[in-house]
Amino acid sequence: MSVRGRPGALKRFRRVLPLFLVVLGQAGCLTTLWDRLREHERLLAVEAARGEAHRGQCEKALASLDRAQAKRQLGAYARESTVLRQRCYERLGQQELASAHRRLIADFFSPDADSTRHHPTGSVRRVVGVASEEFFPPPPAMEIASPRYSEYARRSGIVGRVVVSFRIGENGRTRDIRVLEMPHPLLATWAIEAVSRSTLDGDQASRSLPGTRFLTTYSFEWRWAK
Repeated sequence: MSVRGRPGALKRFRRVLPLFLVVLGQAGCLTTLWDRLREHERLLAVEAARGEAHRGQCEKALASLDRAQAKRQLGAYARESTVLRQRCYERLGQQELASAHRRLIADFFSPDADSTRHHPTGSVRRVVGVASEEFFPPPPAMEIASPRYSEYARRSGIVGRVVVSFRIGENGRTRDIRVLEMPHPLLATWAIEAVSRSTLDGDQASRSLPGTRFLTTYSFEWRWAK
């Protein structure tokens, strides 16, 4: 029924619409509709990321991957999308990010990945064999950057803790970034990005123990979404 050009009908339609949406929501129809729409949009982003990466449009591909990876259970796409990110970082000359993602793939997504699941749902994974290593908290003078968190991730309920280790170079920049625990590759990426932006004053860096591995933790929650 068209309500165009009929002010009375339009007013009645606006009054009835909220009740109609409530009924749909109670029946579960609205939730299913929105879920299908979001999944359709995500699949479009998956194809867009593949095409953009293939054409060398890596900045666009990385943006598309933020949407394409926004699903709690990614299956085989978890590895594919992480490999796409790693290759795009390499093409963009962001070598520390590329190196961290190569480690992420080796630790979590390779056939001989040295990680294990540590959660009843099987979503949280940890790297095996690091418990015997010695880690230290970041130096007090170090500014640890905050990570990104998208509306897409919030809508999909992607939350959890990411544990990251790193070293500090003589220039005060982080290096040898490695994810030790993560529930989702998208959160791992955002944690890696944040650590890569964290810095320590050069004078402080020169006094830090060479080869020391530091540890930081990010807890992603819904309230982070803006």
